[in-house]
Parts: sequence; structure tokens; C-alpha cells
Amino acid sequence: MARPEKAARPPGDWNAVRPTLAGVWFFLVLAGLLFGAVNTGNNLVYVVLAALLGVLIVNNVLAEWNLRALIVRRALPGELYANEPASGRLVIENPRRFGGAWRVEVEERDGGRARARFGRVAPGATVEEPATWTFPARGPAAFARIRIASRFPFGLILRWRDLDVPGEILVYPRPERGNAADGGMGIGEAAAVRASREGVGELVGMRAYAPGDPVRRIHWPSSARSPRPLVILRSAEGGGEVVVRVGAEGEGAIRRACGEVLLHTRRGDAVGLEVGAEHIVPRSGASQRRRLLTTLALLPARAEGR
Repeated sequence: MARPEKAARPPGDWNAVRPTLAGVWFFLVLAGLLFGAVNTGNNLVYVVLAALLGVLIVNNVLAEWNLRALIVRRALPGELYANEPASGRLVIENPRRFGGAWRVEVEERDGGRARARFGRVAPGATVEEPATWTFPARGPAAFARIRIASRFPFGLILRWRDLDVPGEILVYPRPERGNAADGGMGIGEAAAVRASREGVGELVGMRAYAPGDPVRRIHWPSSARSPRPLVILRSAEGGGEVVVRVGAEGEGAIRRACGEVLLHTRRGDAVGLEVGAEHIVPRSGASQRRRLLTTLALLPARAEGR
């Protein structure tokens, strides 16, 4: 997981601007009033023209100040899989002592396509909004720029600037169900699945439902209070060893291996990996899960195939 970094803002750097649709109409009306005032000399037209020019000046001053000194950070997802949306947060910090930031839009420009909208960021406050990152391929993914933009205060002009916020995250393969696991260094996939389904032993807790679990093992009262179904976990479950072997069938084999790793780690099995000459001994735990997923993510690119 990449560590969020602060966005540096070069002194004296100004925002880019362009009129919105409402702004185009505003300028057309302004041009018409200017033409009418010059040709008629009507004092009332001059008063209206001066009022609209005052609105334009106020709009520009407030809009330029609105984006000043803002600091943008990412709070990236803990795990991110190729072609699967992953939820994290975009963060804005307003270090100014006076003047909040209003109606700010934040968007990734180089990777992940994440975006978020902030209604108000008070002076000295830090506000987080949910954002979703999606990457098309596994492997290291780099971040570079984040764009902050706003139509504040009157929606006449869109102001934006791109901030350098470098970062990197490792994207795991998109998991698929398959039969990449077999015997070798462990008891194999089939035996591990059978042990998981027997449901014997003392009750030790609950875990999230995984595809293949019998419906009768779902604990419905707890599932009603959880965003995902929960199944009963007993002491005799999930103690098997599984070695996931990655075939040479292309990216499809890597995706299926990722699915097997996730399936068996969720069930509490000790999981190992064989990729060519590389052998990872079966172990359980979060660090082993990350090691296996990282190994799969960093494999050389293969021609697409099943």
C-alpha cells in the first residue's frame, strides 16, 4: 500500500480557467449591455453593466482564493485487484486560518480514475470523501497528478490546477475461480475443501461466506447485522495445506491462482505457491497472503489465454 503524500503547491502558481455554459451566457449578456450602453448613453444601462462587472470581479477574487493552499492526499485501498473497483478516500486539508474551500472537485489524472466532491472544507479542517480506484492490469501502478477544480462561487468559471502527488501501489491479479491447487507439498485442494465442509469441532468464531460453503452453515442472526453473510467456524476446519501451482496458460492461469489463494486463505488453510522454479512453503496468516499475492502480481506479463 502506498503511503499518502502531501501535494506541494509552488508559490505564485495560478489556476487555469475556462467559462462554463452559464459563464458563456453571462459574457454574452455583458457584451450586449456594453454595446447598448455605448450606443445609447442610457445611465440605467450603465448601472446594470457596472453591477454585472462587479459580480464578475467578486467571482474571480473568491474563485481564485477558493483553491489557494489546499493540500490533497490519497488514502488508498489496502488491496486492489485488476479491473475491480476498490474503495478508498481522497483527503483535502485546508491549512488557511481564514476562508473555507467550497464545492471542490478532486480527480486522479494519471491512474485509477478516482474522483470525489467536497461541499465545504472549513479553515484548518481536514475532510475525507470516498473514492474508487480501478486499474486495468496487475503489477505496480504509479500515481503522478491530482486535479482540483471548482465552479465556486457563481458557477460562471471553472478553475482548476494539477498538483504533483506522486505515489505507487501494487495491483493484484483479478481473481477467478479455478482448479490451480493440487497435492505436492500439501494435502491438496479437494481435501482442504472437504475438511472445511464437515463442520466438526468446537465453535471458535465466524468468518465471511466464501463460494462453496454450505448454506446451512450461515449464521443468519449475525449475517443480518453484517454487510456480508457469515458462516460458523469450528476448530476442526481450515487446518489443511494447499499448494497453488501456476500453469503456463497465460494470464488466465495467474488469475485462477489468485482466486485459489484468496479462497483457501479465507478458509484458514496454510497456502503455498509454485511458479516455475520458485517454491513458497505453505503457511497461514496475513503476511503469507500478501506474499503470495505480491508474487503473482509481479510475475512477467504473459500472452492472454486460458
